[in-house]
Amino acid sequence: MKLEICGISKTFGSQQVLAEIDLTLENLHTLVLIGPSGSGKSTLLRILAGLEHSDAGKICLNGEAIPSTEASLLAYRQSIGTVFQSFNLFPHLTAFENIALPLRVVHGRSVAEAAETAHAMLDRFQLAAHTHKRNAELSGGQRQRVAIARAVSIRPRLLLFDEPTSALDPEMTAEVLDLISELRSEGRDIVLVTHEMGFARQIADSVAFLADGRLLETGPADAVFDAPVSAAARQFFSRILKY
Repeated sequence: MKLEICGISKTFGSQQVLAEIDLTLENLHTLVLIGPSGSGKSTLLRILAGLEHSDAGKICLNGEAIPSTEASLLAYRQSIGTVFQSFNLFPHLTAFENIALPLRVVHGRSVAEAAETAHAMLDRFQLAAHTHKRNAELSGGQRQRVAIARAVSIRPRLLLFDEPTSALDPEMTAEVLDLISELRSEGRDIVLVTHEMGFARQIADSVAFLADGRLLETGPADAVFDAPVSAAARQFFSRILKY
């Protein structure tokens, strides 16, 4: 998949969160966005997901711009699988219903097809034993696996992850990262925001470093991690990789 980000800017009130972001990847497979907190990574991801409008610029996937009208955006969002740090599950629904309901209501699948897909996803992500459990009965790692299963169930052309392990303990973090790595090995196109630097280096085909709303450098993981060009990136890595 070709990704083109052209002059993306975004302001919330008086705060500029993104400033003229430009990035072109001829063959997006796994792009990892890294940088200090507040650098604009999550906002850029939300614009890519069609959940935020940019103030200027455009993003194209395979030469096709993300639409700006709400009706067209609805169809676009249905082609993107997004996983958030806070899981975003419906608390009153079971694991099964959290997957099946959006397939019926949003994606127009029949009751039988939605159920078949939901059960397949629960099996695929080792959640079959938790089919009828509600949100409060699931561990953090199980909730995130349900969220990932829901994202994958729609057969998305692109998977987006926004800090998917930030609310998890180390064991559950490893479990979710293994799952993302597995999805990558299946050939899925992924954009990931994370503070897990070891994982970012391991999984990324391309790394983009943002600071203060600007894209300061991008390139293969080894190049960005081993020989950062910008002073901000060098300072960031010296702090975050110190221990």
